[in-house]
Amino acid sequence: MSRPRHIENPPSSQTMLDPSSEEPLYIQIANRLADEISTARLAPGMRIPSEAELMSTHGVSRITVRQAIALLARNGQVVAHRGKGTYVTRPPLHQDLGTLQGFQDALRNQGVEPQTELLEFSISAGRTDRTLAQGLDLPVRLRRRYCVDSQPFAVVEAFLPASAAAVGEKRARNLTVYEILQQFLGLRIGQADVAIRCAPATTQVAHELSINARTNVLVMERTSRTASGIICEFMRIYIIPERYTFRLSLPGPLEIASALRPVETTKRLKSH
Repeated sequence: MSRPRHIENPPSSQTMLDPSSEEPLYIQIANRLADEISTARLAPGMRIPSEAELMSTHGVSRITVRQAIALLARNGQVVAHRGKGTYVTRPPLHQDLGTLQGFQDALRNQGVEPQTELLEFSISAGRTDRTLAQGLDLPVRLRRRYCVDSQPFAVVEAFLPASAAAVGEKRARNLTVYEILQQFLGLRIGQADVAIRCAPATTQVAHELSINARTNVLVMERTSRTASGIICEFMRIYIIPERYTFRLSLPGPLEIASALRPVETTKRLKSH
């Protein structure tokens, strides 16, 4: 007695593609997934259907499905995690440079609670760190990794006054840099100067961000001063550029071209 053959369910009318259309099948699939992303049926951080599921749903080959997913990935709408699947990406996070706020506060203001990991809390590393400008008395070095949706996207390196050593590693895990300065040390931030540049990641930072060595990252450097003008913090943030945007709004015209300044590479190398 022969066994009954298993017959796969045909695609429903709602998922049927139009083979007579001038639009290739993979684009039709990509457009349908993009529509689900834009309407939040597939929300940021959610896994999209697997290749096998999409093949079964639309009655197409694996090559067609992979072309559709590749198109969404090129558009920045999804990202593949090896061994886990393909997930909807978040819109790029951003920070408003027109307001005085910490890095973590900028994320929280967008409804994002990042996962953080304290990589280092040293009470003396700032005294021997060659990347710190001469004359700055900021011996305490704190390094922290930020992740969103379990994916690393930034490493923060902050240098603080010697009095910050009393915070201790345990408390530093749960306090932002500005919380340490203002709540623990009782300092009031009166001014912060910010510089943003693009630079290759160091071997250490590349490893911490899970990117290839020498990949370009955004580097934001912030120097904070107290109300009396004393420098109380220097912070350097390494950010994966595809995942973060800086914004600045100013009244009146903004002459960008005249404000551009070349990086003094030779001078920077000599100072190190």
